[in-house]
Amino acid sequence: MRKILLVIFLLSILFCSHIVATKIMVVQSYDNDYIWSKELLDGIQTVLSDPSFEWKVFYMDTRIQTSEEWKIKSGVLASEEASVFNPDILIACDDNAMEYFAKDYVDAPVIFCGVNLDPSVHYSINANQTGVREFIFARETASMILELFPEIETIRFIGDDSETFEGMKEQLQNLDFKDKPVEIEGFKVFEDWKKYIEGVSPREAVVLLSVRTIEDRSGNTIGAHDVTQWTVENSSGPVFGVSDFIVRDGAVGGVVNSGFEEGKQAGILASKILSGSSASEIEIETSKNTKTLLNTEALGKWNIELDVGWTDIVDEVITDWSIPAQSILNLIMTSFEERLLGIMSSLRILASCAEVKSGDWSLIRPLLEKFNKEYEGLALYILSDGGYYTVQRDWTGLNLANRGYFPDLLEGKEVLGYQVLSRSTGKRSIVFAVPVKDNGEISAFVGLSAFFDNWNFSLIERLILLPDIHFYVFDAQNSLAMTDETALVLGSLDYPVLGLSERLKGLSTEEGSLIYSDGESLNTAYFKKSTHGGWTFVISKSIDDVAEKKDMDLLLKSVQKKIQEQFNIMDSSLSKGAEDIRRVLQDPSGVRKILKDLYLSNPQVVNVSFIDMEGVLKYIYPDEFDYVEGDWIGDQEQVVELHRRGLPVLSQSFAAVEGFPALDLEWPVFTKEGELFGSLSFLIKPETFLAPLIIPKNYEPYEFWVMQPDGLIFYDQDEMEMGRNLFTDQLYELFEELRVLGSEISQKESGWGEYRFFSRGMDTVVVKEVKWSSVGLHGTQWRLILTKAIDLQ
Repeated sequence: MRKILLVIFLLSILFCSHIVATKIMVVQSYDNDYIWSKELLDGIQTVLSDPSFEWKVFYMDTRIQTSEEWKIKSGVLASEEASVFNPDILIACDDNAMEYFAKDYVDAPVIFCGVNLDPSVHYSINANQTGVREFIFARETASMILELFPEIETIRFIGDDSETFEGMKEQLQNLDFKDKPVEIEGFKVFEDWKKYIEGVSPREAVVLLSVRTIEDRSGNTIGAHDVTQWTVENSSGPVFGVSDFIVRDGAVGGVVNSGFEEGKQAGILASKILSGSSASEIEIETSKNTKTLLNTEALGKWNIELDVGWTDIVDEVITDWSIPAQSILNLIMTSFEERLLGIMSSLRILASCAEVKSGDWSLIRPLLEKFNKEYEGLALYILSDGGYYTVQRDWTGLNLANRGYFPDLLEGKEVLGYQVLSRSTGKRSIVFAVPVKDNGEISAFVGLSAFFDNWNFSLIERLILLPDIHFYVFDAQNSLAMTDETALVLGSLDYPVLGLSERLKGLSTEEGSLIYSDGESLNTAYFKKSTHGGWTFVISKSIDDVAEKKDMDLLLKSVQKKIQEQFNIMDSSLSKGAEDIRRVLQDPSGVRKILKDLYLSNPQVVNVSFIDMEGVLKYIYPDEFDYVEGDWIGDQEQVVELHRRGLPVLSQSFAAVEGFPALDLEWPVFTKEGELFGSLSFLIKPETFLAPLIIPKNYEPYEFWVMQPDGLIFYDQDEMEMGRNLFTDQLYELFEELRVLGSEISQKESGWGEYRFFSRGMDTVVVKEVKWSSVGLHGTQWRLILTKAIDLQ
């Protein structure tokens, strides 16, 4: 019995030896408030992420307490902590941790990082030690300086008088800066630092090395942020840095070493040792993963205009926005994900219901109808062959089997947002779908083809006080789905955001910043990827934005939003009417009541009518237009198109049978069996629709006009221009630059430019600055154009 107990005891010891947590000790030279130390630790723990690891982090605090006596004492304290903790591996961060403790530590493998002095020379590295030597990219930073400031004659490298600075100085002295003179100076006291900076000339650049241990006359450490800011504000020449936090604190830029990336390097080396390699087998590395940082706010103070080439050079952009970029991104992303998760949770519940599993549409429809009231769009019940029902049309007779998301559904996967042009409505929508399983087998799918127009405008409303900031939401296929620049989502799914869409394709990180060119200006952008469905969220701002452009952007965006909202309201109202009228198709009085209700709830329309499949205008409200009842309008372009495709349509301007130029918004009406039966129509007078939305904003020196892409002007402050065509009317023959710009306006959904034409009242020729955007529905677009008279000729 004793032998059995002894065997069990020994086995338990052997077993437990395998499950005891791995102990990792990190010794930081500085304090836990110092950003560099935080970045190193974050990088280390990103790699060594096993939750079973036991951690000990010791801070030597030598940034704030800089005396030699304290450095020696803190090294002793680190040694005592290591003896008690007994780590399996020790990671030493920066020179003081190595010099005053880790270089003599032999009880566990040592990985160092952030050291600037040559470890093989200064620390007598033993066989149990390896790591990462921090390398400063001074020559690359010097090249950046000369690219931006070619007039610079001398580069002054300056740092605190510390072990870190000595290591950087050692590296600098071994670099060749060709014919460019350099100076290298270190200071202990801030007053001496200030005197040196005050002697910098406009033809000299300053590069900040280490700024950790600068003290005042009383021996108190000055914060690195304060040292950098004072230097930036008081130097007559541009200030750069070799660390990312220096650029974030106000320097123009630099080719920097990231503390996070260096920490990751150290973490990778540590993981090799924990996996069985010995330190002697691992060569000492130098810093990798350089990043070119540019602070656009700091650069702006020097009136430097960047060229397009910088879009491929800059890895990260530092800005000083009125509201932090991450706060804006998180607002948009959180709002989107809350809605996405709400939709998906509801669909999962529906998919589990017995009514849905039954496959009986009469039982399924009431559930989807309730769901549809919560989320705007088309609630779908999809058969396994791709045929589908909607609440709005019942059986559609259409098929989704060739949609890009359908193979995933057949494999039992969920669809967390796939953007399409809806086959039922012709509108952009985002599809969410969940398999319905019966006894483990896929029998069908429930989904939502969600309309995001109103939600998009609610986001615009929330960001309206930030007119210089634009937002973009891209799906997993890199197609734009939502944006404040709504003209970009009126057309094809393949229409790119110029300069930005291409940059997003090559992203290798989950979040960050970049510079891109939209063909007119350089822009800074911050991006973040969602963990749900592969969506990417972006906000951007023009680097060279000016106050006047902000004013015009705000005014244009405000009017565009009002017009598009009215379009969306009418479209939703007509869509609901087309659904309601299906129940009374054989009841003329019921049809007329729906027409009346639609008219009363949409005061912006001239009349509401029902058009049958023969193209006959069968019913109309109000009664003052009953003289056109029975007229055949089957040859009108929008009627032909609706009958051909079975989709809603918005016409271009045409001569209505009522006797005036008009627009026609129509929605198809289907029988309960899914057969096309006719259409509901809103007739709209452009000027009476637009005037209430535009006139309140049409104040001096601004002026709006609205044009079809074919050049027809159907709204203008000067009534004599309404109904004329920019490309064919004699009025515009003498203004060739207007016609050339008009061609660009026709072809592009948004943009800006200048032209000469008459001022308001047609009595004086002026130069006008112009910005334009687009509004529309169902593939039909109008150009909304805002002008500002800027100079008399």
